[in-house]
Amino acid sequence: MANKLNKLIQGYELLSQQSGPVVLATIIETLGSTYQKAGARMLIAEDGEFTGLLGGGCFESDLREQADSVFADGQAKVVFYDMRSPDDAVWGLGLGCNGAVRVLLQLLTADNDFYPLDRIAQAYRQNETAVLATVCDTSDPEAVIGNTTYLPAIKQDQQFTLLEDHPLYANGAKQALLQDKPAYIEHDIDDRKLTVFYDVIKPASRLLILGAGPDAVPVTEFAAKLGWHITLLDHRPAYIRPERFPAADQLLNITPGELNEKLDLDQFDALVLMTHSIDYDERYRKVIADSRIPYLGLLGPAKRRDRLLDSLGEKAEGIKARVYGPIGLDIGAESPEEIALSIMAEIQAVINQRDGGQLFQKDLPLHERVTPN
Repeated sequence: MANKLNKLIQGYELLSQQSGPVVLATIIETLGSTYQKAGARMLIAEDGEFTGLLGGGCFESDLREQADSVFADGQAKVVFYDMRSPDDAVWGLGLGCNGAVRVLLQLLTADNDFYPLDRIAQAYRQNETAVLATVCDTSDPEAVIGNTTYLPAIKQDQQFTLLEDHPLYANGAKQALLQDKPAYIEHDIDDRKLTVFYDVIKPASRLLILGAGPDAVPVTEFAAKLGWHITLLDHRPAYIRPERFPAADQLLNITPGELNEKLDLDQFDALVLMTHSIDYDERYRKVIADSRIPYLGLLGPAKRRDRLLDSLGEKAEGIKARVYGPIGLDIGAESPEEIALSIMAEIQAVINQRDGGQLFQKDLPLHERVTPN
């Protein structure tokens, strides 16, 4: 999900207020079970301060030392950490992740607005999609390790395509877009080799909350911490106040009948219906029945869900598979904060194509990525 960029974007916003350089560390390849996967990023300041985390503490101290040479000469470099040793003391650090990680370190400066971090922030904040193509290894004396090309994309007929082809990077970028995951590809060009890391940059996932009651407050807070872009609406003007929902990105005072006029519903990745009014629930349900929102969460018991679906008639079949009600994972939640945690945990699981079960009962390696269908 794009939300993994949230901390990075916050770091960029702080950087834009200063002039000192920073090192961008990006995981470009992983083998086995690792704390983070390809595409994860962190920032390392000259004083050694981190923004983000790549190895859960496994190799960050060494990354800090590696970054010193990048600060010194400005040259990007790739470092490799192999934590698959049967001994629980790789490099004497007691690492036990059981995987290997390849990390690219790039120097970013204020002179060019910390590129490519500025373009990542642009895509994240302005609802844009792009592919970053970064040279990681090369036998071509004219190519430079760390050079990054920004390739904007657009969504057409539910698929992303590049806005313009690039003579060298187009095929790799298209592969990353099609598979919706990073690609680490070695190109053979006139007897020269060029290894490029392709990463799809997407905007923040978008959550729509219908109903601004008190229990919506912790939902917005949890969602904000996870990096979601949050739109919250209610038909009651007194409920839609910024001081009540400081974590929300957009507050709208509109009625169900105005919903399609004021919002493009298909831009949202998840919707939570929590009006506490069966009348308004049904009115909203009729409006959102034609949307393509992947997750439609309903507060309340199963009977309420069934009643709402029955009210849609034939349209119910089109959305039944995307309706989750009662909403949330079964964690024994009772308080508003616990319920909010349950709701956001289920949304994360559904969006990531997981069932939300306990990790110790899984056969998959820890942190194994599921490839979307």
